[in-house]
Amino acid sequence: MEIIAFVNNKGGVGKTTCSKLMAEYLSKTKNLKTLCIDFDPQCNFSHQYLQMEIDPAAPEGLIPPIHPDYDPHDPNDSDWDGRSSIAEIFYGQGVVPYPTYIQYLDISPGHAEKLLSAESVRRSEVVEKVHKQLANFLNSPDVRAAYDVVVIDTAPSKGPLTISVMKASTHIIIPSVMEEQPVQGIYGMLQLWMQESLAREKSRPLQLVGILPNMFKQTRLHRDILTSLQDNSAIGKYVLPVKFSQRIVFAEVDAADSNPRSIFDFQEQHVAKSEAMEVCSYISERIFA
Repeated sequence: MEIIAFVNNKGGVGKTTCSKLMAEYLSKTKNLKTLCIDFDPQCNFSHQYLQMEIDPAAPEGLIPPIHPDYDPHDPNDSDWDGRSSIAEIFYGQGVVPYPTYIQYLDISPGHAEKLLSAESVRRSEVVEKVHKQLANFLNSPDVRAAYDVVVIDTAPSKGPLTISVMKASTHIIIPSVMEEQPVQGIYGMLQLWMQESLAREKSRPLQLVGILPNMFKQTRLHRDILTSLQDNSAIGKYVLPVKFSQRIVFAEVDAADSNPRSIFDFQEQHVAKSEAMEVCSYISERIFA
């Protein structure tokens, strides 16, 4: 089972959009049983597929809706409140993924308050209580039997949650806007990748698929920064030869009343679909080859 994470410790680089496009490409065009995981307390990835609700205990945060399989009258559900998030792995609870409107695509949503609590665990406890938990969950026989691939959206940080994702993943992709601040985040992620690679056994490497230019604009700034990255002797080899452009349609399909609701349901000649197919196909070939 391949575990693909989009990581960058800078916010606003489009990790959620990249995660969504990759997950839908794998499930819709490759027919792979795909599990999305939202490891960002902002829960933007979750909101793409579920009607997330305001947390009454923390109004600034979101919680998952009642699971469609929950039956309050079923004695087997008596110890469950009907909501399930990926954050349950930090509290010794079971995780029940939600189906989405896309065949072969399930999501384990975030829970803002619980993820933030996991992120703030004391340093002396973090390895046992946070770093290992996602890997333990994804390595469970039930998950491996149910899914072919996992796509993870991460928080803009280098904290315990992101490190947990690094330890669980088989592949990482670093999306970045071609601007000074976001590009600085690339170096932070490369450092984490190298640290994790050195700590792992050689039989289970963490593969860096590459640095993905995202939200790219045909401006001098974006072109110059992209060229400088490509020409950089240390990281140029990691810059992918494909990119996502800045397209309003990528945001428009997020709306609940959007029709179609996926880029991959647009007509073949649609420019955004063609670009998404090119990028996701290239990444898929790098991962599954």
